[in-house]
Amino acid sequence: MRFEKLIRSTTNNERIDMKVLVSNVGSSSFKYQIIDMKDENTLAKGYIERVGKPPSIFTHSTSGKDKINKEIDIPNHNTAIKVAIDTLLDKKNGILSDLSELSGVGFKAVFAKDYISSAVIDENVIKALEEYIPLAPFHNPAYIASIRAFQEILPQKPLVAVFETWFHETIPDYAYIFSVPYGWLEKYGVRRYGFHGASHRYISQRTPQFLGLPADKLKIISCHLGGSSSICAIKHGKSIDTSMGFSAQSGVMQSTRCGDIDPFLIPFIMDREGLDTDQIRSILSKESGMLGISGVGSDMRDLLKAIDDGNKRALLTVKAFHYSIKKYIGAYASAMGGLDTLVFTGGIGERSIRSRAEICEDMEFLGIKIDTEKNKSATGEMNISSIDSKVQVLVIPTNEEIIVARETARLINAKPS
Repeated sequence: MRFEKLIRSTTNNERIDMKVLVSNVGSSSFKYQIIDMKDENTLAKGYIERVGKPPSIFTHSTSGKDKINKEIDIPNHNTAIKVAIDTLLDKKNGILSDLSELSGVGFKAVFAKDYISSAVIDENVIKALEEYIPLAPFHNPAYIASIRAFQEILPQKPLVAVFETWFHETIPDYAYIFSVPYGWLEKYGVRRYGFHGASHRYISQRTPQFLGLPADKLKIISCHLGGSSSICAIKHGKSIDTSMGFSAQSGVMQSTRCGDIDPFLIPFIMDREGLDTDQIRSILSKESGMLGISGVGSDMRDLLKAIDDGNKRALLTVKAFHYSIKKYIGAYASAMGGLDTLVFTGGIGERSIRSRAEICEDMEFLGIKIDTEKNKSATGEMNISSIDSKVQVLVIPTNEEIIVARETARLINAKPS
């Protein structure tokens, strides 16, 4: 399989006079922002959590207006998009008088055949997303549905897909190769791709700015932890390895996805349970991970509440989750020949005091030591390292949307060759 870099992305972004709507479709969430690319200010943003898992939580804020924060019934992503658009057009809470004010929509897309970085969406891009539904069963159907929804809402506006694999193009061949027949790589593109690229790219750029140090001198481990989690080794500003692989199933434990498992477990269970490939795929992506072990739920908040109530399986789940992350931190520190900065981002990484504390526990041998009080009080961007920690431990809220917006604006503004 030949992977064409149809449109190369750049890090030199000219400020452009346009408004971009960024659509960030998570497996159980929908985030959106309208960004004025002239000054990269966010004019309005919203976040719908627990899509399809009522009660859904809807927050929306518009510059200079009252914030919305309420529980709402959001059964699917199409409903989430409708709520977002209606709110953006609302005279009291919105920012737009008409949708024609938008220059286009950027999607933080996951994975599609033959596309690694970014592309203006057409039917070929949608077909490529459809072909890789088996590798991204949670995300690609939701993205296809949301793209179709925006095609109806904004039929004359360009839509851009910025794929999560983009940042990981720099992973060396010895790190992305799998120990399977080499023909699988040539025929089917079987290799490590990695995901959460917009988030890890943002961390690679923001961390040096926060520390006041040059990116080409830093060795960073970025921990994007949430309903979907991945770890990335960033050496001198470039991704050199990441925990997710050919699909978003691998790596650390996910909310409902299995993460790393012995591959022979799959045919073993299929034979004994009489399962076909669609059934085992569904179980590994929708009934495994935190939900599969705990039997309680897939949300860290639900698990912590269950732990407080004495649920032992919930406790086992959280311990296993933290342990899976600790292993990757150790491995990537070794792969980079050292570690300067450990960054926590994503919903769990940014908000869970317990997760940060337990992940960093007994890591002094790597130079990682956090300040308990700083960790408890961390809000927004913050250094939670102890004064004698050799590694800077940071909490940095991710901003995938600005990465997607910049690339979207660049492609919309690009002149045809």
